[in-house]
Amino acid sequence: MTVAIVGILASVGPPLLFKLNDFFMMTTARADIENDARNALDTVNRFIRQAKDSTLVISTPSGSGGGIYSKIQFETIDSKIITFWQSGSNLLMSICSTDQTLGYPTCTGGTTQSTLTRNLVFIAFSFPRTDNPTIVSVSLTMGKNIQLSRKKVLELSIQKIRVMN
Repeated sequence: MTVAIVGILASVGPPLLFKLNDFFMMTTARADIENDARNALDTVNRFIRQAKDSTLVISTPSGSGGGIYSKIQFETIDSKIITFWQSGSNLLMSICSTDQTLGYPTCTGGTTQSTLTRNLVFIAFSFPRTDNPTIVSVSLTMGKNIQLSRKKVLELSIQKIRVMN
C-alpha cells in the first residue's frame, strides 16, 4: 500500500510542480509587462502633449531594428527636441537642447538619451486623421521571455494622444 502511494505521488508530483512554476513565471511576466507598458505609455503621452503640432514628424528609423513608423520627433514649447524610437527590443527617448538663432531648431550640445523599456516588441505612431495633426495614435506591443525560450506577449490597444500646443 505504501509503495502505491509513493508511486502515485512520484508520478503526479513533477508535472504538478512544472505547472505551478509555469503559472508563477507567466503571472510574473504579465505583471512586469503591464507595469513596463504603463510607464512607457505615460512618458510618451506626457511629452507628446507638450509638442508643437507643426513640428511632429513620424518616420521609420534607419538601420536600428525598429519597425515601420516606429519613430516620432517633435519640438516642445520650451524649445527641446524630443525623439522616441524603437531599437530592437528597446524603446529609446532622447531630449536635445536647441539653438533658435539659426532660424530653425537644431540640436546643440547636451543630448540626454534614456531607455524607457527593454521589453518592446513593436511600437507604431500614426495620425488617425490626416486633416487633424493634433491627434497622434500610439500602438504598443510588449513581450517578455520566460523559461524554455517561450515569450509572453501582451498587446495594448491604441492610445490616442491630443497635442495641446
